[in-house]
Amino acid sequence: MSDTRPGSDVLHLTRELLRIDTTNPPGNEREAAEIALAYARNSGLTGDLHPLDGGRANLHLVLRGKGEQEPIMYCGHLDTVPLGTARWTRPPHAAEVDEDGVLWGRGAVDMKGGLAAMLAGIATLARTGTRPPGDVHFLATAGEEVDCAGARAARDRGLLEGVGGLVIAEPTDLELVVAHKGALFLEFVTHGRAAHGSMPDQGVNAITHMTALLARLSALDLGSVTDPLLGGATTSVGTIRGGSVVNIVPDRCSAQVDLRSVPGVDHAVVLSRIQSMLDELGSTLPGFDAKVAVTGDYAAVGTDPGEPLVQAARDVLEGVLGRPPRISGVSYFSDASVLQPGTGLPTVLCGPGDPNLAHQTDERVHVDALDRAAEFFTLLPLARG
Repeated sequence: MSDTRPGSDVLHLTRELLRIDTTNPPGNEREAAEIALAYARNSGLTGDLHPLDGGRANLHLVLRGKGEQEPIMYCGHLDTVPLGTARWTRPPHAAEVDEDGVLWGRGAVDMKGGLAAMLAGIATLARTGTRPPGDVHFLATAGEEVDCAGARAARDRGLLEGVGGLVIAEPTDLELVVAHKGALFLEFVTHGRAAHGSMPDQGVNAITHMTALLARLSALDLGSVTDPLLGGATTSVGTIRGGSVVNIVPDRCSAQVDLRSVPGVDHAVVLSRIQSMLDELGSTLPGFDAKVAVTGDYAAVGTDPGEPLVQAARDVLEGVLGRPPRISGVSYFSDASVLQPGTGLPTVLCGPGDPNLAHQTDERVHVDALDRAAEFFTLLPLARG
């Protein structure tokens, strides 16, 4: 077999991607997808852009294998979060490499570095004529940071059909993640009746009713499921808005709640319990009027560490890192929340970069981590045999 080391391709490709501003919103992922597609075609991979609205696109590529195993899919997102208000040490889209071999830029960690490492890995196999036991699909998505629009479009297009495993290069410091929490984003609105602040008994205070609602929500049974890697479900109140001036009884209050779930917690069941809670408050609090709306719904994902895909990833990582990788779960969600439910696909997350630097000012990744990641993604399809 030919040499299957990815060389310096991963650094060059990562820098090219970092120079494209794909801050979401609005995204502008198509330009980055076109760069990745040109690189892929120069390496002998086949694939196409799948346009979305507003200058956005997914990219789907295929490395053909021997047909001896089910295909696996490598997946990563092209968009990034906004820069924030703090001053960056180095320009966030200049893709500078410092004297210590560290690459700086928005997306270096989350997750253009991981995306480039996956693509460099399978491109190396294509250039060397190395055919893995099964096909390897590569999916670069738009929109993960806001609404997973690209993943939803890929799912609806049927790109997961026949795939036997999913690998996502979210930043994990090249440790192996086999579970992550889901998220249910909710907006509650309570409606009251305005009155003069000196005569509160003449009105219905929407803020007071919201505080009662949130107190009950914090004690609500979200499902007595505890995951060994993720713990239990959690809720966090992110925003509260209500009232206009101090001397008017507020007639409206809204609150946004971030509910994080674990595998085994059914979001539909949670919503049913929340509605029952609202109905009960309506029967006990005079004038209580509240509604709940779902603003985001992302499933939790978990894979048995004994799955062959996990075992293969662990073995390859041990060779790349020189030690056994840690197997863990994480509290954030990924495109797997859209791609995995309903399929039961074994799913692992593994990518270069410190996850604590994701979404941070001065996001950066060490070039050595990119090289090791590219080596991992080159060897993983071969290890499944």
